[in-house]
Formats: sequence, C-alpha cells, structure tokens
Amino acid sequence: MSEISNPDPSTPGGLRIGTLEREQAATALAAHFAAGRLDTDEFDSRVRQAYLAKTAADLAPLFADLPGEQRFGTEVEYEPEPSRRDPGREAAALRTLLFVVAVLAAVLWVFVVRVPPLVFLPIIWLVLARHHLGRRSCRAW
Repeated sequence: MSEISNPDPSTPGGLRIGTLEREQAATALAAHFAAGRLDTDEFDSRVRQAYLAKTAADLAPLFADLPGEQRFGTEVEYEPEPSRRDPGREAAALRTLLFVVAVLAAVLWVFVVRVPPLVFLPIIWLVLARHHLGRRSCRAW
C-alpha cells in the first residue's frame, strides 16, 4: 500500500491551487502581454502552463523574469479598477427613460379616461424641441 505524502505547508508553493489562482495567473500574464513584455508565443506557452499548474510553486517560474510581485495560493482578492462614469451618457439615459414613461402615461391615460392626452402634447413638444436644439451649434442660427 502506498503512502500519500502531505505537502509541507511551511514551504512556499507546497499547497495546491485552484481554478481561481490559475485564472488570476492568466490575467496577470495577459496584463504583461498587453504591456509588451511577452510576445504571442511566449504568452500562449505561459498561459498553458498556468492552467496546468497544480501548486503555487508551479506558477512561480512563469513570473520569474517579469516585474512585480506575484502571489498565488494566498487569499489575495482581485480588485477591479473603478469604472469611469460618463455623465452625458447617464443624462441621455435618464431623458430616454422619462420620454418612455411619458409615452406610457399618455397611452394609459387614453385607455383609462378615454380622452386624448392633449395636456401631454406641449410637454412632449418642448422636450423634443429642446433635445433637437441642443444638437445644433450656435453658428447655425
């Protein structure tokens, strides 16, 4: 009967890694590839080796000649970059939402009250006119 040897947790890389650590390694290699530190063949080879790695020690040689400290197999969480918000896009989305709500309110008004929503026509006209005039430059006048 063969004995199963337990890895020594005091040695770095003695612990097995999971899919999360392999994906973190592949993401880090992609960042180095995007920075121009790796060519295509080297990147493909290293990513393949990263996905075949079983321990953190198997990942260490992949980053030996790259700058930065890479730690896999520890509880390091990936923090994505904060997303950049575009106020112009948010304002356009809000205007579109308000327009859709106004149209739905007009349709509901017709079905419930059975009177054309004439009160909504000037409001819709003002919104559309303001939106249309906002696209023109002042030189066009």
